[in-house]
Amino acid sequence: MSESSFSVGIQIGDSKPETHSDLSIDDLIGIVSKADDRMSERIKATEQRLQAVREEVIADPDLAVEYYQLQLARSKADDLLSCDLRDYNPEEQVQRVDLYHRYTELGSALLYADTNFRGSSKFFSVTWPNFKWGPYKFNDKASSAKVWGVNILFQDTWYGGRRLALIGLPYAEFPDLGVFDFNDTASSFLSIP
Repeated sequence: MSESSFSVGIQIGDSKPETHSDLSIDDLIGIVSKADDRMSERIKATEQRLQAVREEVIADPDLAVEYYQLQLARSKADDLLSCDLRDYNPEEQVQRVDLYHRYTELGSALLYADTNFRGSSKFFSVTWPNFKWGPYKFNDKASSAKVWGVNILFQDTWYGGRRLALIGLPYAEFPDLGVFDFNDTASSFLSIP
């Protein structure tokens, strides 16, 4: 599978989750557009922003620092919610995030260190270039996920390497990222609100 291709897990409404592999960005947009045209347009726009980050931000150390500082400021809400979620079991965590989503529109993922939603967890809604950095510090740890909206995990930092799109319209659970050959692999994250 090439670096620009996707593995995809998608669940629309109460339908059975589907898995796909070796898809192009156009294939991904086509699948999502069947359920939500607005979301497919946001995927296109996000792909363009991601390309700008790869071409402009990564190449310029000053821009990279500014980008990191902006994303760090935005990540504070995720850090607070991750702290809050520690006190809940996995089912209660979903209810808590659903409540959070009543007041905000965002794509987000709750990533777990172990399969079947066990182990430590981190809440992500902010596009994040490097899981080694705080406040997340979750590099190569994700083994299961609960997702709201469209979220993309990347094998490498700065949105590089293989990609795994996890899509819940509005919500989906993926108890084992190993079925996508993505267990303990994610190093960066992109959320599409």
